Amino acid sequence: MRCLITGASGFVGHHLIEHLKAQGDEIVACVFPHPADQTSVETVELDVADGVACAKIISHYKPEVIYHLAAMAFVPEAEDSFEKTLRVNVLGTNNILRVAHLLQNNISVLLVSSAEVYGRILPKELPLTEETEVRPANNYSLSKAMAELAVARYTRAGFVRAVTVRPFNHIGPGQNQRFVASSFAHQLAMIAKKKAPPIIRVGNLEAKRDFSDVRDIVKAYRLAVTKGSGIYNLGAGKAVSVQYLLDTLIDIAKLDVRVEQDPARMRPAEVPVIYGDCSKARSELGWEATRDISETLKDVYHYWLDRI
Repeated sequence: MRCLITGASGFVGHHLIEHLKAQGDEIVACVFPHPADQTSVETVELDVADGVACAKIISHYKPEVIYHLAAMAFVPEAEDSFEKTLRVNVLGTNNILRVAHLLQNNISVLLVSSAEVYGRILPKELPLTEETEVRPANNYSLSKAMAELAVARYTRAGFVRAVTVRPFNHIGPGQNQRFVASSFAHQLAMIAKKKAPPIIRVGNLEAKRDFSDVRDIVKAYRLAVTKGSGIYNLGAGKAVSVQYLLDTLIDIAKLDVRVEQDPARMRPAEVPVIYGDCSKARSELGWEATRDISETLKDVYHYWLDRI
């Protein structure tokens, strides 16, 4: 398949490229701004908030499938830059869908949304299904909910086959250290290399989330856009505490460290427990998360250990 990926230079984009290459797909990686390093696939610069640029790129490359990953994805950053978040996450999504619609080539589009759209859920609502009410609780989740509405609009209008995925927390090698598992692993690697004192700074360790491996998640992306329809939750289907991530990484690193809570790492209005029902993806796509999270954490730790 001829595939175009927006946001291809990000954490998930890298893993998606590797998976699509293994499947024999033709890939055009859209990035913004253009990176200095060379990739193994054709790379072009694209600001998805620029509708004219989107039209030029999509009409030129004529993809059969568009994986729309480009987004402001870090929740605190989205809180501080709502206008930019709307431009990228909402206007950018609308631009991709509008161009795909106008070309009338029956392009398949995958919107990578987020389980964040469920917002402040109640314990009785767990596990979350695709039918659970969407109640965005921050700027990031609000923008993703708006992007999902754009998908619904263009799907009804015809000419575009669009599928939405709502991944829960996914981790793996290469993730930015602003995210919890990568933050812990990076701090431990710094300590192991004697470049930092034996102190781990943490936020809320009691929060429980549905953690899975990014390499499982990108497999679901391809299955969803080629075989699926509607919306899919993607995750392991169980809640794991942030404390477990920390304890496992400390055990992997075999270090004696002191844990200190950092107020700057605490997120306001955090939901205590979130996990999803991913049975729709299992029944319709034949997909489920299979990698053991402890093995994923080993990979995350060694990723940083090799780079410090």
